[in-house]
Amino acid sequence: MKFEQIYPTDVTTIRAMLVNPAYIQARAVATGALTIESSVATEPNGQTTVVITRSLPSEMPAFAAAIVGDTLTITETQVWQPEFLGQCFGNFSVTFSAPLTFTGTASITTDEANTVITTEGDLKASIPFMGGKVENLAKEQTQRYLRKEQEFALTWLREH
Repeated sequence: MKFEQIYPTDVTTIRAMLVNPAYIQARAVATGALTIESSVATEPNGQTTVVITRSLPSEMPAFAAAIVGDTLTITETQVWQPEFLGQCFGNFSVTFSAPLTFTGTASITTDEANTVITTEGDLKASIPFMGGKVENLAKEQTQRYLRKEQEFALTWLREH
């Protein structure tokens, strides 16, 4: 899966927003989290690790809801490198309270006018006979989440 989010600002501002604890909390609430815990740790070399655990309504069709339940607990770990030459790169892993994982990379780059966050990753469901269906459903929901996140981030940037 590949998804791009476009912002009318610079790489430094976007990276700072993504690792800001107030932004992380507010984004989780705006995107439907029922509960949230997060931590941000920056190493002396500038690498920043963000860990976010949140629960969300599962909003799954009946075939998946029977496996997943009414809510999902999601733990996301992002490791962002320091900005270098107008770019920033990171790795992420997402585990769910269902037999599903999402791992990949993210890049923050600019084209002089806008900054683009490109998320690329693999969704893997370990459910016999239904893994492909669950992966496709998770892909749709992840893209919907990333669109909501972009809408929220644009508002955040205007207000902060």
